[in-house]
Amino acid sequence: MSTRKPKLDPGLLAAHKAYEAAINTNQTDLVMAMYDEGAAQMPPDAPQTVGWKQLREAVDSYFKAYKTHWKKVVQMNWVDGEWGYDQGHDTAVDIPRDGGPAIHYDCKGILIYRRQANGEWKVFRDIWNNNTPPKTVPQKGVKTSPTKAAPSSTPAKTAPKARAAKAKSPPAAKTKSPPAKSKK
Repeated sequence: MSTRKPKLDPGLLAAHKAYEAAINTNQTDLVMAMYDEGAAQMPPDAPQTVGWKQLREAVDSYFKAYKTHWKKVVQMNWVDGEWGYDQGHDTAVDIPRDGGPAIHYDCKGILIYRRQANGEWKVFRDIWNNNTPPKTVPQKGVKTSPTKAAPSSTPAKTAPKARAAKAKSPPAAKTKSPPAKSKK
């Protein structure tokens, strides 16, 4: 078995890093600029977003509910004509804007990109699931509510109604939805 790191396509890697940076701004418009017009998210334990409007609502709801920071590490990527793919390991921390414990994620994911007419890569599908259930960690100096549960999917990547329903549930195995990384 080889221990060499796979060679990564530089254009696709640049698109991946730009997507991660956009997610970490916590700004909906910057994340939406990373998406192809046919983009969708496929978060764990939640329905996929369908259509630009639903995707934007999911990303915006996520950033309104959480301040997030994602670290998205590409393990391999490849290009096939107008399509690009990467597989990686993501970690993230979501901090509820209304207080409560921070939520830590450990995920794996695949991004599918579509090459645009100008040669730029944009995210066509963001698909991920958790390696372990999300963990909540109390924040120093922040009062936690015993009824606040970690969302089962990172809110940016979960449909707003599904997120709201899950946020009201007791703590359960949580899945991450990164922002529209995600976002993560």
